[in-house]
Amino acid sequence: MTNHCNWNSSETPITGLDVAQAMLKIACSSGFASLDSDKLAEGAANGEVIAGVSGVWNAKKLSAAYGDGYSAAKLPTYTVAGRKIQMASFAGYKLIGINAYSENPEWAMKLAEELTSEENQLRFFKFRGECPANVKAADTDIVKSSPAVKALSEQSKYSYSQLVDDKFWDPTYIFGTTIASKNADSRDLQELLDTMADGITAKE
Repeated sequence: MTNHCNWNSSETPITGLDVAQAMLKIACSSGFASLDSDKLAEGAANGEVIAGVSGVWNAKKLSAAYGDGYSAAKLPTYTVAGRKIQMASFAGYKLIGINAYSENPEWAMKLAEELTSEENQLRFFKFRGECPANVKAADTDIVKSSPAVKALSEQSKYSYSQLVDDKFWDPTYIFGTTIASKNADSRDLQELLDTMADGITAKE
């Protein structure tokens, strides 16, 4: 598999440089902070963070931190080259597979069935707040009333299947952390985009 990436393009209606400049403008805002999931939850609990971007895996902690003020929404729009653009995202999933060469395939299948049962999927939802894969569990009132699940459903209209190989992650991490740190070394943005795109699409 080889990744495709044109995020460094200078020929698209909205160029890669347009997007990088818009991202950097957000990062340089006094209201912006780059935090991992735990730091975001801590900031919500102590009043330092009034809103943040996270995933359903953090829903329980954020709900506890914000109390009655807790809510969730799809990702926002942002301004790129004078246009309002909806932020997109990857849509991922967890997969349980049974190895055909397992010494105990029947027990492995029983374990998979148990983990994905309606009862256990609901139990996991109540524990972690993540949307169940079991369709019956997902159709229950308690799941459908979850602010995080509702937001995830709305964001799914702007999501893409996560069909990338391992070469995707390191280049995007380097680019993202560089922008999030306000491009502290003042690196050329087009050069950063080119390096990221080359890394993402590199052949083995």
